[in-house]
Amino acid sequence: MRSRLPVTAAAALFVFAVGCAGPRAKTEYVQQAQRLHDVALSPALTHDADLALYVQMVGDRLIEAARAAAPDKASDPVLSKVKFHLVNAGVPNVFTTGGTHVYVYSGLLRNRVCDTEEELAAAMAHGLAHVMNLDVQNTLPKADPRATPPAVAWQFVTRRFTAQQEWAADKLAYAIYVRAGYDPELYGNLFAKLSDLYPGPAAVDRAPLSIRPEVARVSGVTPNHKWRDRPVADRRTFIDLKRQAQSQASAGMPATNPAQAQAQAEEAQILLWAFPNCILPFDLPDQQRAQEILRPRPPVTPPIEPN
Repeated sequence: MRSRLPVTAAAALFVFAVGCAGPRAKTEYVQQAQRLHDVALSPALTHDADLALYVQMVGDRLIEAARAAAPDKASDPVLSKVKFHLVNAGVPNVFTTGGTHVYVYSGLLRNRVCDTEEELAAAMAHGLAHVMNLDVQNTLPKADPRATPPAVAWQFVTRRFTAQQEWAADKLAYAIYVRAGYDPELYGNLFAKLSDLYPGPAAVDRAPLSIRPEVARVSGVTPNHKWRDRPVADRRTFIDLKRQAQSQASAGMPATNPAQAQAQAEEAQILLWAFPNCILPFDLPDQQRAQEILRPRPPVTPPIEPN
C-alpha cells in the first residue's frame, strides 16, 4: 500500500493539472506571427521609448488580470511573452497576428478617440482576448512561417474573425479590464464615442458599436471594488503621452538609409491598414484600399496563337 500511494497522488495531480490547462497556441502560428513581425511590421513600431514602455505597462497589467479572469486560457506559456506594440497607423484599431504580438494603432491616441487610459485599456483588452481565445489559429486554415508577408496578411483579410469570435473577445476583454482595476462604468465610453465618429451599418462579422457596452451586462462578471486600482498614468501624463504619439506619427521615422526605410515603412503601413478592424464595426475606406493593394493578381493568360 505504501508504494502505491505516491503513484496515486501523482496521477491525481496530473489529472488536476491537465484539467486546469486550456488549449495551447500551435508552434507554426507563433512562428508565422514572429516572422511577419520581424520581416514586415517592425518598421512601423514607435521609436519613442516612453510610449513603448507605457503601452507595454498597460499590457502587462492586463496580462496579470487575465490570469485571474480566465486561468485556464492564461495557463498557455505564450501569454507571458505577449508584447503590445504601438505602431504608427492612423486608424483606430488593435490587431493580433497570433503568437505573442498585439498591435496597438496610434489612431487610438488621436483626439476624440481614446481620451483616457480606461478607453485605451478597453481596446487593448480586446486584442489580448483574441490572443487568449486562439482566434487566429481557429480562423486561418493553416500557418506557413515561410509565406511572404502580403500572403499572410491577405489570409487575415479573407479569413476574418467571426461575429461570434468578436463577441466572445468582447466578453473576455471586459472581464480582463475589470480585474485589471479599471472602472467598469467607463468600459463602454470608447464604443459610445466611436459610434458618433464613425456612423454606419455594421459589417456582418461585427456587432454595432451601440450594443458593445452591453457586454458588461451579459459577461457574467460581477465587479468587485477590491479590484479597483489607479491607472498606470495619471491624467496629465496620459495627455502628454498622447501628444508625443501624435507628434511622432506626423514626424515620420528616422533612418540611416532613408530610401530603404521608406520602402519598409510603406509596406508595414499597407499591411497594418489592410488588417480588418476589430474596434470599429466596419473597415474604413483607406483600409479597403490597402486590402485591394494586397489582393493577389490573377495569372496572366498567354494569348492563343492562331493556327
